[in-house]
Amino acid sequence: MWTVFIFYALLLGYASMHHELWGDEVHSWNIAKGSGSYIDLIANRRYEGHPPAWHTVLWTISKFTHKVAYMQVAQWIIACGVVFMILFYAPFARSTRVLIPFGYYFLFEYGVLSRNYALGVLFACAICLIIRKDFKYKPVLYYVLLFCMSNVHLLALLLAASLHLYFLIGMKERKKATKTILAHTLAGVLVCLPALYFILPPSDSELNVHALLHIWSARQLTTCYEVPLRAFLPIPAWWRYHFWNTEFLIAAKDNLSVLRWINPLITLALLSWVFFILQKNKKSVVLFAVNLVLSLSVSISFYSLTTARYTGFVFIGAVVAYWLYCYETTLTQNNIRLVNILLILQLAGGVFALSRDIVLPFSNTYQVQALINEVPSGEKWVTDYWTMNAVVAFTDHPAYCIDMQKDMSFILWGPDIAALQNTPNRYTDGIRHFFKTQGVKSVYMISQSPLHNLVQTDSLLTHSYRITLVDKREGAIETGSNLYLYQIEAL
Repeated sequence: MWTVFIFYALLLGYASMHHELWGDEVHSWNIAKGSGSYIDLIANRRYEGHPPAWHTVLWTISKFTHKVAYMQVAQWIIACGVVFMILFYAPFARSTRVLIPFGYYFLFEYGVLSRNYALGVLFACAICLIIRKDFKYKPVLYYVLLFCMSNVHLLALLLAASLHLYFLIGMKERKKATKTILAHTLAGVLVCLPALYFILPPSDSELNVHALLHIWSARQLTTCYEVPLRAFLPIPAWWRYHFWNTEFLIAAKDNLSVLRWINPLITLALLSWVFFILQKNKKSVVLFAVNLVLSLSVSISFYSLTTARYTGFVFIGAVVAYWLYCYETTLTQNNIRLVNILLILQLAGGVFALSRDIVLPFSNTYQVQALINEVPSGEKWVTDYWTMNAVVAFTDHPAYCIDMQKDMSFILWGPDIAALQNTPNRYTDGIRHFFKTQGVKSVYMISQSPLHNLVQTDSLLTHSYRITLVDKREGAIETGSNLYLYQIEAL
């Protein structure tokens, strides 16, 4: 196990060194770095729709260093902590423990990518370690971990609620007094309430429930069956350069129409497979089923779970349920074999994603300083709102956003987004304002958008100014993470 752990840690470290951070990764870092006090941090993240656990970790790091690479170090430590608990403390068969760390989610999505999700997995594993033990301060530690887990992400909150239900059912099985069970039920609700407060954004946020319901479509019903496919068969469409957030069966149905009928059947088969594995322990079945139903309810109602990072928590729910299953049930060779088949499929997805990420640039935004260095001495440069994230992260300075007409340090999903959407010619207006206030007739702009996208956003841009592409950095796996340097001159 030590050999496996060291190999995982070295492999993950090597992959992290070769992973180029993209917008969503540096977004949280910029908010944390740009918040002077913890109160400021809580206020700035209110538009995110995420509780503050990950932001708290990053804010703490940012008080010592502004180098964004340290966020990746924190992510590496968290991922290694998860794998350490699985390898040395999980009651799985040895072969199962060896396979889990190298699957898609543990190796890539919640391993290499620096987001808040791995923190939720860490707390889930910690709860699994103590939930069936008896020691003096267990209730205190249990509720602290439940509080921390619920404050990572909405999906972590759903899994935390499912875990607490398992905890309550266990108390009933041990014939605890009804008033004791009711007290723990209330305690679980009270512990999770702060997360609900943090998750619900203010009314002027672009991510509030009303805004999400406004863009609801019937497709969220028809694609609901894809959630288990992505969760248990996270093998990307290997024939696509931009493979991230694809799933090979879902991608292939565009050219192979029969999969439109077969894929739902595969989903049913996968879910039946998991329930069959857990069937001897009702509490584990309930845990997995409740987490699945809650996740699907979110996907159907207001936030479609169409990316791997979201659907992964259905898989994590299955791992947690199986962890607790193994405490109470004698494992058979057939049971181990069924579990390992699913893990081997995860292994295929993990190895593919990691190898492509090492070889190819996941994002090109890290090259922002190289483009800035190409701006002639004495000339001014600006960026736009969406590219500001990369500029601030890799230069450690606020950037002037031409479309917002001010210096900024981080993106907020609030009034700023609404202002952009309500300004159809924001580039033209911003450049006109910049030329007037700065007394110049030329400026260099760094953007993540190719010229045709800029023109789609602002139809007057090329009619009002001469736009010259000076340099570009293309070929990123994440489709919106290329960089372009333009010279913009008055006609």
